[in-house]
Amino acid sequence: MSGKRSRGFTIVELIVTIAIIGILAAIAVPMYTNHIRRARRSDAKVALENVRAMEEQFRAENGRYTLDPGELASFGWPNGGGVYDAGDYTITLPMDDGSGFLAQATPRAGTRQFNTDGGAAGWLRINADGVKTPSDKWK
Repeated sequence: MSGKRSRGFTIVELIVTIAIIGILAAIAVPMYTNHIRRARRSDAKVALENVRAMEEQFRAENGRYTLDPGELASFGWPNGGGVYDAGDYTITLPMDDGSGFLAQATPRAGTRQFNTDGGAAGWLRINADGVKTPSDKWK
């Protein structure tokens, strides 16, 4: 029997292979998830920059900023001034922070972004002065 060649894998070889695959997956999955979260957040950043441009156009024509999305419809606010959906975020003009307007992107409930970005606390904001908060999410 010493002349026969063994066919197949030993249990030790299978366990080592599975362990290596597990380690690679433990590294790759969080990196992928973080990349997807940042990509979805970029949709909100672009939308907020668009809102700021709309506000500047409105101000150039009317001498003031607005908090009414309906007044921005002719400048490109979607749905005639209704809700502005930017992927997993909803864009609103909640208030004037003293600079003229404050546009906010809030993760929509039920989306992956809502779950991974801290729920409604995962917002992004931009104001008339171009101040972007929170700064760590704008990097």
